Amino acid sequence: MVAHCHIQIREIAKGAAGHLYERLIGDSRYYEAWRRQNPECDPQELEQRFVEKHWPKCVGYARESLAEMLKRPDVPEAAKAQITEVLAKDQSLVRGWARG
Repeated sequence: MVAHCHIQIREIAKGAAGHLYERLIGDSRYYEAWRRQNPECDPQELEQRFVEKHWPKCVGYARESLAEMLKRPDVPEAAKAQITEVLAKDQSLVRGWARG
């Protein structure tokens, strides 16, 4: 799965995938299943593979999180301006990809 998004959206999505991994890894059944799928990996490589495989599924969450930050009164206006710019650039990437 390829995700076409702004680089900052990608970084947030990768962070979200990393958090998801940390939550799921607490379930020994999930950990063992993932380990069996990747027998040559050490624990750090297991996490890296998980993040690389699943970050595209977290892009929507990343976009929604940034959009929600625009509503928060505790987020400085300068940060909101940066978020708005990232979201606008992200949408232009999505529109450009859709036109192909």
